Amino acid sequence: MKSRRITHLATALFMTLLSIGSAGAIAKPHHADEGAMPGMMLHRMLKGLDLTDAQQQQIRDLTDKFRASQPEREQMQQQQEQLQTLVKADTFDTNAARALLEKQQTQMLDRKIAGLQLLHDIRAVLTVEQKATLDAKMAKLKERAKDRQEDEREPR
Repeated sequence: MKSRRITHLATALFMTLLSIGSAGAIAKPHHADEGAMPGMMLHRMLKGLDLTDAQQQQIRDLTDKFRASQPEREQMQQQQEQLQTLVKADTFDTNAARALLEKQQTQMLDRKIAGLQLLHDIRAVLTVEQKATLDAKMAKLKERAKDRQEDEREPR
């Protein structure tokens, strides 16, 4: 009985921390000094590829379509509030929490797949030379990220 109560408390604490952290990430405004937003990163990667006006318009159409398919922040915040309601309830409804978390995971998977589809569709617009330039930029970006991770692991 006591271990079950501890498990419930630990779960409630974990869910509270999880929902607070993710709600903060959703509500947090992006600033230039905090790193690039995904759309800005895409823009940066495409910069310098000497895109034609037709290519620029095709990419703009693809990204507009992508943005229109994405859920609103309010919807995601509402789900976080629903998690908070479950945590604050007198009794914890595991089934409701599981259903809500599974729904969130499905939505996240759908968003990631849509993002990958967008990148695929954008690459289809590019010429062979532009794809090679983009791939080189991506490799350089990966290398810089790897170096940054190694720097963060070093003791200070």
